[in-house]
Amino acid sequence: MTRGHQPDPSRELPEAHRPRAHGSFDATLITFAAMGLFDGLTADQRARVLLAYEDPSRTHWNFLPESGRHGLPLGELDRGQEVRAHRLIAESMSIPAYARVVQVMANEHVLRELNQPVFGHIAPTFRDARGYFLTFFGQPQPDTTWGWRLVGHHLSINVTVVDGDLVSATPFLLGAEPAHFGPFRILGEEEDAAFVLLDSLTGSQQHQAIIHPRPPADFVTRTVATIGEVEYPAYHGIGRRDAMITDEDRKALAYFRAHPRGIRAGDISATQRRHFDDLLARFVERARPGLVGFEMDRIAAAGGVEELHFAWAGGTSTDQPHYFRIQGPATLIEFDNAEDNANHVHSVWRDPSNDFGDDLLIQHHLEHTHTSSRADDAS
Repeated sequence: MTRGHQPDPSRELPEAHRPRAHGSFDATLITFAAMGLFDGLTADQRARVLLAYEDPSRTHWNFLPESGRHGLPLGELDRGQEVRAHRLIAESMSIPAYARVVQVMANEHVLRELNQPVFGHIAPTFRDARGYFLTFFGQPQPDTTWGWRLVGHHLSINVTVVDGDLVSATPFLLGAEPAHFGPFRILGEEEDAAFVLLDSLTGSQQHQAIIHPRPPADFVTRTVATIGEVEYPAYHGIGRRDAMITDEDRKALAYFRAHPRGIRAGDISATQRRHFDDLLARFVERARPGLVGFEMDRIAAAGGVEELHFAWAGGTSTDQPHYFRIQGPATLIEFDNAEDNANHVHSVWRDPSNDFGDDLLIQHHLEHTHTSSRADDAS
C-alpha cells in the first residue's frame, strides 16, 4: 500500500503559486468532472440535482430503496449525460472501486428477475439498475467546498471537496444481493481476504478476535449520520426477519469508540500483519490512488495501523453467516454477510471523525481566516 505524499515538483515556484498543505490535483479533477456533468444538465435537471451544502439531507445516506428521494435518477439522463455521470464516479475513486460500483448497479437486473416470483409486476419499480440518485450539495466550482452523493440499493457514495484542496471519500458503501450468483461475486475479494486473515490466526488469537458466535443482521453502526461513542446493531434488517438477534447479541456486538474489540494489529505476527494490511487496503484503496497516502497518513496520525483492531462475529466458513470489522480512531470498516443464508453482503468504509469531510472542514476553518473577501485575497 502506498503511503505518504508524492514529491512536490513545484518547490522552486514562488510561494504564492505553491500548492496549499496536502493539496493535489485530485480535488481539481473531481471538481472538473462534476462541472462538466452539471453544465450538461438542463435547467430543470439542475434544479432537481442541486441542494445547499448545509442541507440536512447531505448526511442521509441510507442505501435501501426509498420513496421521495431528492436528486436526479441516472435513469432520467440521456446517453451523453449518463457518460458524464460515470466519468464523475470513476474520477472520484480507484478504477477497481468503480468496477465494483458498476457491478452493484448491474446486479439489480439479476435481483429483479429473482424477485419476480415474489414481487410480481412491482419488482421493476425498485430493482432498477439506473434507479440511483445523484445529488450535488453546493454547485461544484474550483476553490469551493461542495459535495456529491450517489445513492440507491446497495450503493452509497459520499464525496466531499473542501476548499478545492482536500477530499473525503467516506462513507463509502457497497453491497450485493445475491452476493454470489453465476459470474457475480462482487465483494468476494474482500470476503476472501478476511477469511485468509482469520484462518492465519492461532487458536488463542481467534478466541480474542471472535467477539460473538452470532453476527449482526447489518452494520453495527447502521447508517447513522455521525458515529457515536457507543452504537448497537438493530434487531434485524429493515423489512426482513431472517437474521434476528437478541438484546444479549446486541450488547456483545456493540461498537465502543474508545475501546475497540478484537485483536490489535500490533500484536500479530509479520505474516498475519501482511494479511491484515491486504484486507485494510481493499477498503482504503477504494479512494483515488492519489488520496490513499493521505488516508494512511490520517491513520498514522491517530496511532498507526498497529492500533487498529480486527473483530469477527458469526461462523468461520463462507457458507455460514458472518461479520467482521476493522476499527480505529480514523477508520471503521464493517462487512456483514448474514442474510439469505450468507448470500447477501453489505460493506462500508467510514472515518468516525471525518465522514462527509467533517474533520477537514474543522481543520480548514482553524487554519484559514474568513474575514477577507475574494477580491482582497487576489490583491
